[in-house]
Amino acid sequence: MGRFLEYLFGLDRASLEGSDAAWSLNWLALPTGDGMLALLAGLLVGLVAIVLLYRWDAGRHSRLIRYTLTTIRVLLLLLVVVMLLEPVLIRTTEESLPSHLIVLVDQSPSMDLRDSWADEATALRMAEELKLSGPDELRKLRRLDLATRGLSPELLEQLSQQGDRIVHLHTFSERLSPEALQAATLQSTTFTGIPAAGESTAIGAALRQVLSSYQGQPVAGVLLLTDGRSTAGEAVSEVVETYRNEKIPIVGVPMGTRDGPRNVAITKLEVNPVALVRDENTLTVHVESRGLRDVPTDVLLERRRNGGVWEEIGQRPLILGIDGAQQQVDFTFQEERPATLEFRATLSDVGPELTTDDNSSQTDVRVVRDRMRVLFIAGTTFPEVQFLRNTLYRDQKVELSSWLMAADDDYEHLGDIPIRRLPVTQEELNDYDCVILYDPDPAGWPTNFSELLTKFVAEAGGGLVYIAGEQQTANSFDQQNDPTMSWIKLLPVIREPGLFRSDVLMKLSARSPWQLEVTDAGQQDVVFTFQTDREANRQVLENLPGMYWHFPVTRAKPGASVLGVHGDPRMRNEFGPEVLLATHRVGPGRVFFLGFDSTYRWRFLDESHFDGFWARMIDRAGRNKQLGGTYPVKLSTPLATYPPGATVRLIAHLVDKDSGDVAREFLTGQVEHGSDEPMTVTLTPTGAEGEYATTFVTTRPGRYSARVWMGDDQVGTATPGATLAVDVRLPNEEYDNPTLDRGTLEQIASGSGGRVVELTELAEANRHFPIGRISRQYEQSHEIWHAPLWWVPLFALLCLEWILRKRYRLI
Repeated sequence: MGRFLEYLFGLDRASLEGSDAAWSLNWLALPTGDGMLALLAGLLVGLVAIVLLYRWDAGRHSRLIRYTLTTIRVLLLLLVVVMLLEPVLIRTTEESLPSHLIVLVDQSPSMDLRDSWADEATALRMAEELKLSGPDELRKLRRLDLATRGLSPELLEQLSQQGDRIVHLHTFSERLSPEALQAATLQSTTFTGIPAAGESTAIGAALRQVLSSYQGQPVAGVLLLTDGRSTAGEAVSEVVETYRNEKIPIVGVPMGTRDGPRNVAITKLEVNPVALVRDENTLTVHVESRGLRDVPTDVLLERRRNGGVWEEIGQRPLILGIDGAQQQVDFTFQEERPATLEFRATLSDVGPELTTDDNSSQTDVRVVRDRMRVLFIAGTTFPEVQFLRNTLYRDQKVELSSWLMAADDDYEHLGDIPIRRLPVTQEELNDYDCVILYDPDPAGWPTNFSELLTKFVAEAGGGLVYIAGEQQTANSFDQQNDPTMSWIKLLPVIREPGLFRSDVLMKLSARSPWQLEVTDAGQQDVVFTFQTDREANRQVLENLPGMYWHFPVTRAKPGASVLGVHGDPRMRNEFGPEVLLATHRVGPGRVFFLGFDSTYRWRFLDESHFDGFWARMIDRAGRNKQLGGTYPVKLSTPLATYPPGATVRLIAHLVDKDSGDVAREFLTGQVEHGSDEPMTVTLTPTGAEGEYATTFVTTRPGRYSARVWMGDDQVGTATPGATLAVDVRLPNEEYDNPTLDRGTLEQIASGSGGRVVELTELAEANRHFPIGRISRQYEQSHEIWHAPLWWVPLFALLCLEWILRKRYRLI
């Protein structure tokens, strides 16, 4: 019987199998409305035409013959119409299928962080639920590690509902991972879990890709483990609306805490690597914090001498500031004898934080004897030379090497370290801390000495003192544009070509000694501190013996400190009284210019005035070189990094606040970025002692290099100066605000018809996915309009009609 039905309806055996299948008949070409009326009208017309045809064509035959032929023709018409209406058999079966449950695990960079878990009760409960030893172990685990702990094999089995659901594990950051992970991938004996990947979090894009990947398949819901910070991709609100329409609930599991990772770190210990015996030095501790605003801590500084035991220097309280802010704590120290010092700065406990490894930092300082190495070069003999050379030779804090250029070849040059020639290499010259030039003749120098001298000051931080004389100074300045005379550019004064002074005027001025007029800046400078008492020091300055001769210059360079000017009112020009004593910085080095050569006359008042003046000047000039040649300005910014378009405040701090540099009106600098044209900036006093500041605007991401110097622009642009790198980066929300965004997670869950459950309550997530195994009906269509059921009767009726018409002679 089965084979007969299979042949009759044109079906295969497989379509007839299954006793639970339901069959129905459908007509593919059956018209409706006006089409149906037209079909019925056509059938009626056809029937009438057939009846009339056989009444007329077979009228001479009996009624039985006519009715038989009419019936055959009507049946043929009906068979043709049925076949044209395309009858189809529909076989309906019902099938039970498991649904799909998608587990999404955020693996973006913010999930690689460790939270502080400041609430001890919450931390203890979380540790117990995850079978950890306690809150301390909890704080050591990343958010991703906690996610893999929560997704235990027991939970995954529970979510599958004994096969009613298929659980798929996917990770995502900027996009959804294309392949589902196996449960074993998440679990291991060490619970190292999934590594962080990507640069941002795109929750919306990941949810959209889930819909695309499982399109056409029954989805029971999505279990989403994330910190809720969506930093890229499609807005989550648009995707959540699609999930609501599709009736696919999203259950969110918050990873992290509202406090996020807290951390405080010592980023740098700033101190000169070389210090002098009995000098007071400053060590600056740089501290940066996150998530600890207004939290108090203490900065402890310890010192260890020559590998001995640690001893406490001091402890300073510090109130931590806003995230990313650089804070500074200063300590002072001094040593009575040479030693190698180790310093260790430590922060006190501020509670749970990301790591305590960066709460301590160490650095070394070498303490050296305070003897300064001085090279004194004199172009000729003069009382100033004799007295100055003898003073330096007697000074126990100075190691002197002298060179008299006018002396014979066999002359024994005076000094603690006698020399037979001038230095010819940079290494030889850099062995000195200060160079004193008295009216030298550059023609008698080694050919490269001008270049060596420039690098000695501008790069090595050496000191230079130039004393004008009557023999060679004028000639040297007249040749200042000669490349071999480039050292003159180091001086803090300018003598313009063609400067004219009447011989008569100069002789009239030189008939009697004229007082050196010490400026306000000079009275504040240590070189003119003859007495600690201010009034007593003023009296010394007023009584200093005057000078007869001086070397006129046009003016001091911009940024230079003028310490003394000529007291004769006739010795002035459009810029004011003629400058006799000035100083400025050239890179890390200091340069002095003395426009007269008669300080030896001060010995007539008191020998200590002459000796003390030169001891302080040499110490002021060469001190920085003796301490390692670092630049005497420290640069800083309030924040460690800035976004493009931000205004950066650049702050310069003078290292030596006791020097005359604090009276400077401004500092000059440049800010460079890539191949852009350097920006020139001017730093002005802020009101705080020794502090200058300016601002500049960042335009593009990258590293900006700030460089600040003391002195004129011409020399400053060719010297290293104090430098600071400022990082400008695009905002990275993964780290800039790495706290839990519970609001976004609740918006995703409630908007899709789901819930938010805690990591410790993951067992309850199952009840928020109501769909398990689902029933689905399948329909199979079988066209039967061309089956034997129709064309066999059609052929038989045609044959029968032909036979009857042949029999009764109707054809």
